[in-house]
Amino acid sequence: MKKISPLSILAFFLLNLSCTSEKPRSLFDFALNNLPEFSLISEKFYFQEVINPMLIKQKGDFLVLMEIYRIPPEKPLIHIIRKNNLSYYSAKGVTGFGPNEIANAELFDPGFDENTFWIYSSRSKRMAEFSLLDTNRLSISEFRQPEDMYMIYNMFYTKDTTFLGISANDPHKLIEVDSKGKWINGYGTWEKIPERSDLDDYLLGELNKGWFRANDAKTIFVKASIFRDRIEIFDYQTKEFVIVDGPRLELPKFEISGSGANSALIFNPNEPYGHRDVAFGDSYIYDLYGGYNEMQIRQTNVIAKTIFVLTAKGEMVAKLNLDRSVRSISVDESLGKIYGITTDEDPGIAVFDIPKELLKK
Repeated sequence: MKKISPLSILAFFLLNLSCTSEKPRSLFDFALNNLPEFSLISEKFYFQEVINPMLIKQKGDFLVLMEIYRIPPEKPLIHIIRKNNLSYYSAKGVTGFGPNEIANAELFDPGFDENTFWIYSSRSKRMAEFSLLDTNRLSISEFRQPEDMYMIYNMFYTKDTTFLGISANDPHKLIEVDSKGKWINGYGTWEKIPERSDLDDYLLGELNKGWFRANDAKTIFVKASIFRDRIEIFDYQTKEFVIVDGPRLELPKFEISGSGANSALIFNPNEPYGHRDVAFGDSYIYDLYGGYNEMQIRQTNVIAKTIFVLTAKGEMVAKLNLDRSVRSISVDESLGKIYGITTDEDPGIAVFDIPKELLKK
């Protein structure tokens, strides 16, 4: 009988140990999870009417671009672009606090009328409805938040004509109110962090602050955190959350400044930002991810070059590596296109083809 040397046994043990230790830490370990990655090449389209766009969303046959509010006040805050030939269609949004004006364009709500859309202005605390059929820059109707809704800083209309939104200093991740601000329900509560018992509801909300988005049907809502690497998917029909943590599983470094009602989180400037935007296709959720800190962004103008593709159940599908940096995205799976706002000196729209492997026949 052939003897096995102790060195051979040790080598076999170490090999086995290294193999078994190669387990995925999260859904974002694409190689270990045998999930595909694709490299996408874009084509850029420039529009001279657009100055400094921050968000890109869509409504029917049109793309809707929203400017940062720090543009000349006489310039429009919203631009409508035809999808079929990517040509300029119309301008919307008069900057101001007067009737049918908006102070900024922070959140896009597709609404439920095929010919209109809504824009939420956090600075003027109102939602403004705009028509796709006219050339008037003023909104055609508006909803001003009553005093009881003042703490809500992001919200969507629901099919029940209530509002689902995020409120500061609330134990719930999302709250639902009626048009008078009367509380209807709260969904999800902030998970306490054992090693940071000093974080109250307000500070937990700051730690998890991010982008709030909804699909056209208002059945799925997503909040993707910019400081912490966390995606929270809320099913409005079942009232259940799915939480996806990653790619980074550790918390960002931060300190607490002030105390009581004046407390705030101060994040280490060397910490990279996490998720940058979310878009919806008919089949998947598209999560734009950054991974660059403030210094890197200022030096390179690169904000995000990665898109994670997920299901509404939080299952990872694929990773898309972009050839250029974008700051916001919109997706049309019927056309097989991803649209992104570029972050170069002359920002425009970058158009990417969705890999055919992700398009359902």
